[in-house]
Amino acid sequence: MRREQWHLTEALLFLHFAFYFMTTTAPAKRVLLALIPGAVGQRPWSLVTFQFLHGGMIGFFFSMLILWIMARPLEEEWGSLRFLVFWAISVAGAAGTALLFGQPLAGDIFLDTSLLFTYAFLSPDTEFLLFFILPVKVKWLAILGGGYLLFQAFASYGLAGGVANAVGMSAGFIFFLATRRLPSRRMVAYKVKKAHVDLTAAAKETLVERRNLGWDRRVRELAARTAAGDQLGDDDRAFLAELEAAKDPSVTICAPEEFGFAEDPVCRKCSGYAECAVRHIRTPHG
Repeated sequence: MRREQWHLTEALLFLHFAFYFMTTTAPAKRVLLALIPGAVGQRPWSLVTFQFLHGGMIGFFFSMLILWIMARPLEEEWGSLRFLVFWAISVAGAAGTALLFGQPLAGDIFLDTSLLFTYAFLSPDTEFLLFFILPVKVKWLAILGGGYLLFQAFASYGLAGGVANAVGMSAGFIFFLATRRLPSRRMVAYKVKKAHVDLTAAAKETLVERRNLGWDRRVRELAARTAAGDQLGDDDRAFLAELEAAKDPSVTICAPEEFGFAEDPVCRKCSGYAECAVRHIRTPHG
């Protein structure tokens, strides 16, 4: 099933490159973009822009590599809407915990970590070349990388800062774990549509069954009279005309010997009952 594709991964890459170029050519702007708890009121945009700050060329390169390799397939699999929610929760988790503990924040390590954990959960045996040489499965990268980042967070920022970083780094992954079994929006729409179709079909079947049961007594009587050679009256011809008008051209009727009136469970609910009944009445020995 094709999902919505807004190319958010490419948009994020573009923003990272744009902000990296801007902060490299004008380093003073980094302070305006970083998340500083006491200055959020004056710089509310910093609740989002902090993630586009990078410490150096090497860190920037690997961050963009993770974003391209891991975010793009997730967006393609989930659809852009769910990926956007994943990204937003990752950002909110990191910013919220930083504000809660009064911890300044810059960089996108929180998103890289959530992407790494999520990708490793979905494709644990996918191999990457560590330092472009050593093949390592992504599940081991997630375990080792996550452990190292947590150690660095607690060693650098203490207990409160470490907790803030840990929660921020895992917010997107926790969202993924909580929602991975939930049906997608398209699946929900499909199920709702299918339920509507099923209800409509059931209602139609009920109406057809009631109509056939209402006709059945007169069909039996008329079939018995024509079999006995009795002449048809005006009421009989009017009833046959009613049956003729009720023929359903979309239904392929059964062989003559299979018609069993409303006693047959198939005939009772079949919209081809009228056509079979007319045939049976007119050819009672067929």
